[in-house]
Amino acid sequence: MSKIRIEFSYFSLYLKGHLQDIGDSRADDAEFINEYSERAEVEWEECRRNGLTVDQAQERAMSVLTSGL
Repeated sequence: MSKIRIEFSYFSLYLKGHLQDIGDSRADDAEFINEYSERAEVEWEECRRNGLTVDQAQERAMSVLTSGL
């Protein structure tokens, strides 16, 4: 059985740290972290393609990243 590893990106590192800070057991769930960080990355890229500023795209991506936590 192979272990799923966290794909390191800004969003995955932020989410892992946030989950650790709040004592959430999902901090060790690589599949969860990868899924949420990928959603945030897609949101950021779409926002930038649609003309939003870096700050606006970041705000939207962080909202996607932390939704439901």
